[in-house]
Amino acid sequence: MSGADSLELEPTLVRRELIVKNANGLHLLPCSLIARAVKEFAGSVKLVRGSQAANAKSVMDIIQLGATCGTEVTLEIDGQGAEAVADRIE
Repeated sequence: MSGADSLELEPTLVRRELIVKNANGLHLLPCSLIARAVKEFAGSVKLVRGSQAANAKSVMDIIQLGATCGTEVTLEIDGQGAEAVADRIE
């Protein structure tokens, strides 16, 4: 199998259920770290809490989710290399 074939088999849409473990929730520092980790990714990266979705490349979007410690959020990544990006965030 060539390298090109293996890239085609890699999933491009990844969803993971995460629990916010930081005692202070998703405040400025963790939001900045998340945004920095995904900013170079060409695809779409979202954090979803209930009916709210945040662009994970935007610190302000993530903060506006109001995710406190214990909150469940869904990480949705769409694009080539989605698994690697999800691993970086988790």
